[in-house]
Amino acid sequence: MRDYNSAWALLSRMRSLRHGPTPRTFAILAEHYVSAGKPHRAVNLFLSMQDYGCRLDLHSFNTILDILCKSKRVEMVHDLFKTLRNKFNADSVSYNIIANGYCIVKRTPMALQVLKEMVERGISPTMVTYNTMLKGYFRNKQLKEAWEFYLEMKKRKCEIDVVTYTTMIHGLVLRVLCKKESVESAMVVFEEMVREGLCVPNVTTYNIVIIGLCHVGDMERALGFMGRMEEHGLRASVQTYNVLIRYFCDAGEIEKGLEVFGKMGGGECLPNLDSYNVLICAMFVKKKSEDLVVAGKLLMEMIDRGFLPRKFTFNRVLNGLVLTGNQEFAKEILRKQSKCGRVVRRLKL
Repeated sequence: MRDYNSAWALLSRMRSLRHGPTPRTFAILAEHYVSAGKPHRAVNLFLSMQDYGCRLDLHSFNTILDILCKSKRVEMVHDLFKTLRNKFNADSVSYNIIANGYCIVKRTPMALQVLKEMVERGISPTMVTYNTMLKGYFRNKQLKEAWEFYLEMKKRKCEIDVVTYTTMIHGLVLRVLCKKESVESAMVVFEEMVREGLCVPNVTTYNIVIIGLCHVGDMERALGFMGRMEEHGLRASVQTYNVLIRYFCDAGEIEKGLEVFGKMGGGECLPNLDSYNVLICAMFVKKKSEDLVVAGKLLMEMIDRGFLPRKFTFNRVLNGLVLTGNQEFAKEILRKQSKCGRVVRRLKL
């Protein structure tokens, strides 16, 4: 939206017809102003809400704070917050938005200052507050500070939830590029989560742990964690299987990758396009005749399950089969390709 005069005229028209505008209308307009680089107009729009029959309340105050913070204008937001916080009786949500704004721009010391100010004003931090700080530290790669903050949460006996544990594990595993010592620290957090029994790991938590273990080469342990998912009533997702398949194939353990893939076909989690593509590519590493036959079978299975292989995949598998003396199988795949409309280049079979 670039015609702002028309937008204002529409607001007046809506009011005259008693069809709004609503707070959501103002939020949408404010987002457009901010995205167009006009944050001050967004603030003026917020302050004029009552002129159009909309109440200026805490919810609308928090909305404009959130819109501005997400656009990385946290200094401006903080000034607005300081000016109007008493008028609107700022709550924990208001402070969380400001803290998150500083975390987004990687200014965690200021976010921590906002948290301290919140406590000084008699407003109790929520789990959202603590989790926001943890994410901010990891976003800024402040591993030591994140760990110390987490320990302080435990010391204060905060009711740590699954989001906290998952944030810690995600940060330790992925934010520091899966270093072995960080993955081990993540394992400590995971086992503590299970042992404390305060909350149960979810599929996302498990997937992050499995990615970390795979990245540092501890594949058997990663498989063990997939088995442990059932203990918490969880089923491995297609992403869980694909991570294991990919890492086994990258490590040259294609048989184990196929073994993991085999568990998918017989269970409730079926392979997706990525599952097939990873395995088909792996079959070309050694370029053995038997491996390329497997690639052909995987391609056929893909089509039977309704997936549409790329033209490149078709051509690669066909070429591989022809070059390894499997012309008859290549002919069978050529007949199959008509079902999915792929045009492969002409091959002499």
